[in-house]
Amino acid sequence: MKFQLESSKLEFFRPDAFGFINGLKKEPPKQKMINLSIGAPNRPTPKWIVEVMKENLSNPAYHTYPPQHGAPELLEGVADWYKKRFGVTVKPEENVLVTVGIKEAIFNALHALVNAGDSILVPDPGYPTYFEAVLFTGGKLITYDGDVDPMATLGEIESLAVLHKPKMVIVNYPSNPTGRVASKEYYERLSELSCKYGFVVMSDLAYSEIAFDGLEVNSYFEAQQNLELGLEYFAFSKTYNMAGWRVGAIIADRRLIDSVKLYKSKIDSNVFYPIQLAAVAAMKSTPDSYYRELKEIYQDRRDAILEGLEASGLSFTAPQGAMYVWISTPEGTDPWSFTEKLYREYGILVVPGTAYGANGSRKVRLGLVQEFDVMKEAARRLSEGRSW
Repeated sequence: MKFQLESSKLEFFRPDAFGFINGLKKEPPKQKMINLSIGAPNRPTPKWIVEVMKENLSNPAYHTYPPQHGAPELLEGVADWYKKRFGVTVKPEENVLVTVGIKEAIFNALHALVNAGDSILVPDPGYPTYFEAVLFTGGKLITYDGDVDPMATLGEIESLAVLHKPKMVIVNYPSNPTGRVASKEYYERLSELSCKYGFVVMSDLAYSEIAFDGLEVNSYFEAQQNLELGLEYFAFSKTYNMAGWRVGAIIADRRLIDSVKLYKSKIDSNVFYPIQLAAVAAMKSTPDSYYRELKEIYQDRRDAILEGLEASGLSFTAPQGAMYVWISTPEGTDPWSFTEKLYREYGILVVPGTAYGANGSRKVRLGLVQEFDVMKEAARRLSEGRSW
């Protein structure tokens, strides 16, 4: 007799685009591979952050369980950062929760706040974890068009709020995968809708320090100073090249934070203390020049790729922030076959757009994740690909 060993919940996980990509890599392309598929910085973590980690590794006081909800130093550091960066007042113990990165934070927050059958509005295209976490918690997944200007989403969000009475609306700006950036006015309007219809706004601020052409990235809480009905994710991975360190934070109203704290306390024991102290150093010891250079690095990479795309004849959305370019596939081509063609003929590895939702069915995502000279070479290859 055969028994079903796996949970039926696993059916919620969409086909793995990275499994498809790994399959492609088993055969070498015609040209040397340029991997632009992964969404992780290619540069090392700054040395002043690494040094703090090393200094604290041998301290036996840190070899036990860390504080359940985060080291006091990091809770205070996040609060200070929000005040300095966004002008938002945050109480460390009441409004901040340290997390093992953002992916874990999304799952834990949704499990803590969502009941089976609750409607959750999610951008499509969007970060795959949003879709998976909503379905895994038993929520009702309702998508809105995330491939338009943020201001243009507000009408649809309001219509869906009237129709579905959602518990939560998830937003992500700068956006993965589209690269769109929301204005402060957008957050003010969204905050008004939140108050009017009583839904929680879950804002993913993973790319807060990567924006182009002089654009400034805002926090949702700049429009909602009292934090009510708001929850925001703060990340170290992209800004400080700390993707492998797995540390982040949730900033939220106390009622929301307390619910997530309770759920999370049954799941893990939080982040190794020296990692949290290194995260404090990231926020407190990083010079302003670092942030300027970070934007310049990604801007140069973006501009190089856009030049190649313009010459290629492919359509694309010029990103305003984050570290991706959202590219349309040629007429009559699906994202899977186009991903395969880019790899086999040009050696450029991207991600099929369907990994990010139904609105990615004619798209691929290209990451700005290699050094400038490599991005220039990718642009050169794209510019030669006129016979798509």
